[in-house]
Amino acid sequence: MKVHSDLSTFKPHNAVVTIGMFDGVHTGHRQLLSQLTKKAKELNGEAVVLTFWPHPRMVLKQDADKLRFLTSPEERTKLFSQLGIDHLLLIPFTKELSNLTAEEFIKQFLVDQIGIKHLMVGFNHRFGKGRHHSFEEYQSFAAKHDFTISMVEAVLTEGLKTSSSDIRTHLLEGDVTNANKILGYHFTITGRVVGGQQLGRRIGYPTANIHVEEPYKLIPPDGVYACFIRVEGKHYGGMLNIGYRPTISHNVDHRSLEVHIFDFNHDIYSEEIEIEFVTRVRDEQKFPDVDTLKNQLKSDEQHIRHLLAHYQADKS
Repeated sequence: MKVHSDLSTFKPHNAVVTIGMFDGVHTGHRQLLSQLTKKAKELNGEAVVLTFWPHPRMVLKQDADKLRFLTSPEERTKLFSQLGIDHLLLIPFTKELSNLTAEEFIKQFLVDQIGIKHLMVGFNHRFGKGRHHSFEEYQSFAAKHDFTISMVEAVLTEGLKTSSSDIRTHLLEGDVTNANKILGYHFTITGRVVGGQQLGRRIGYPTANIHVEEPYKLIPPDGVYACFIRVEGKHYGGMLNIGYRPTISHNVDHRSLEVHIFDFNHDIYSEEIEIEFVTRVRDEQKFPDVDTLKNQLKSDEQHIRHLLAHYQADKS
């Protein structure tokens, strides 16, 4: 997959295009993208995903402080690259662009710049100023500007509504299991290992403290999670605590992400690390003393090792 940010040099062959933010690149997105690549092959063309950054709500200042993304731009790009897309086109979203009608956007970007052959849209996708056009109106624009268009219908995943907003709701409720079903993969946080107070090491559970550099990344609620960890090119099991460590810390202003990696003792300070959430095990708790905390961590480890082993057995 080739990534482009300069429209002036982007000249795909028989471009089959879809447009959107695609936060999470979930199972519904993947169905659309599968049909996109299939259509590109039918037309002897190239599959093109056109997406924007920054998010329109950031530029238009529409509750931007409440935005939380399932995937960072880098994570989205990585997911797209796994799906047979030929080109990812990143267009900066601006106030000027927000004032274009759907037909103006189609003419200026899709027709004049890209030379579109076919446009594929999701069942609920709308674009252009006001985002009020119907699919029938898009069809009329397509006929006027000499390209074809198709719509991909809504899908359910194991009976669950397939949308980015529903995934966010599940995650914010701590329901990692259903969020993962809709995503089609483990919800993942990418961060860098930073220095900590070494308190975990003192009680026999050394942890890597994770700094998430993407400020708009969704972080699930406080608690203990079973997870897989990808670090130094390898995969490990582990347990993650999100919260304020009330038993051993009085700093109520610092919410931390700390992961204990099973069967691992390397120094990974400053390394990039990926945390794949499997399920939420329990709430974060304040224990009466450190010994009680240690006993709970032993119980958590035993439980989570069993969960991860069972999960891997089911997948094999």
